[in-house]
Parts: sequence; structure tokens; C-alpha cells
Amino acid sequence: MAGRVRGVVAGAVVTAAVLAAGLAAVGSREPEAGSALRADGAPQSPPGRPEPSREAGASPTSPFAPLPQSPEEFRSAVSPVTALRLGSSHRAGCPVQVADLRLVTMTYRDDTGRAQQGEIVVHADVAAATVSIFRALFDAGFPLTRVATVEEFGSDDDRVMAANVTSGYNCRQKTGGSTFSAHAFGRAIDVNPIQNPYVRGGEVLPPAGRAFLDRSDVRPGMVVAGDVVVRAFSAAGWEWGGDFRSFRDYQHFSETGD
Repeated sequence: MAGRVRGVVAGAVVTAAVLAAGLAAVGSREPEAGSALRADGAPQSPPGRPEPSREAGASPTSPFAPLPQSPEEFRSAVSPVTALRLGSSHRAGCPVQVADLRLVTMTYRDDTGRAQQGEIVVHADVAAATVSIFRALFDAGFPLTRVATVEEFGSDDDRVMAANVTSGYNCRQKTGGSTFSAHAFGRAIDVNPIQNPYVRGGEVLPPAGRAFLDRSDVRPGMVVAGDVVVRAFSAAGWEWGGDFRSFRDYQHFSETGD
């Protein structure tokens, strides 16, 4: 009996020692601040932890320091659009049919770097390319003041530009012309009109764009040669109005070149 008791006591001592050693081993794996432990005791990083920030320097491809970014991911959708939804932007006699147009919704970065949902109407043929373009701008952190359809502004191009809205389809004539604009075909997009004005001689549209006539003074939202915006549209086969010879339309990108 005494020998059996001694054996039980000895076993208990050994078990306690093993447990203590195990607890010490687990305690030695100190998780990072804010992290949790998995079931096996290993540290687990919290979901959504942002990547370390990168230092930004001015360059032809990134002329502005990236804005602080919220963690939302890029999302997009392409869907048919109705005449009711198009409102004043479409009417009888327009060069495209409603069935040829698509409503593209996408995530973009606003002037503060926050992710917002925008809407733009383009021709069905360029809807996929439009998604790719806006994905590239989102990934680069390029700021867009607002992305919206034009009927909210009575489809008045002056009002759209004054509100600094990035927009697409609008059944209208060319600025200062008598023929249909590429926008009337759903094959053109204007980007941040205030930072990227239309300039012909002494005419500047919108008037607030005069503050951005010095294209060497690159500020957030401006489009300049070789930057991420020009490259994204160029990759889709679109031309930039900043390269026009007789005038400059820095906001304008089109598949047709006009």
C-alpha cells in the first residue's frame, strides 16, 4: 500500500512538471499587439491590417503623394440601363440606342482618399475597359471628386464641370461645335474637370479651372502626360485631350479621339 501511494504521488509530481513546462512554452510565444491566438496557440494577425505605407516621391508616373486610403476593396458591376434612368441625357435622335448603353458602378477614391461608389454610363462595347480603367485609378489612389451620371445636373455640361464630376455618356454636341461629341456615343469620359480644364485660346471651361492652367504645378486630381490616368486609358486604346493640337481638353478621354 505505501509503495503504491508513493508511486501515485511521484506520478502527480511528473504530471505537474509537464503541465508547467507546456504553459511556459505557450507563454513564450508572445503575440503582437492587437493580434489573437489560433486554437493551436500561434499568433494570428487581425484581419484587415493595412500593408506598411510606402514613401512617395514625385515622378512623371506619380506626381502627387498618395492620399490616405480606407481599406475597402474595389467593386464594380455592369448592367443594362433604361431610358427612365438616363433621363435628360438621352432623347430621340441620339446616335446610340438605349439598349447599346450600360451603367457601370464602381468604387473610387474621393478627395480625402475614402472609398466611394460611383456611377457612369458608357457604350456596351467599352464597359469592360471602363471597369479596368477605374480599377487602375482606385489601386493607384488617384482622387476623383465625384463620379456620377449627368442627368442629376440636367445633362448641362457646364453644370457637370462646375461640380467637378467625372462623367461619361451625354447626348450632346462637341464643345463649341455642331456635331455630336464622343460622349453622345458613350465612348468618352471626362475626369475631374476643374483640375483638368478645357482650354482654347483665352477660353477656360469650367472657369474654376483657371487655377490649374500651370500644368507644371501638379496637384492631386490633375492629369499630366505619362501619369497613371493617361496610362490606364491608353492601355484601353483611348486618346487624351491633353494631346490635342489646336486646343487642350485635359479632362477628356475618348475611344474615338474626339
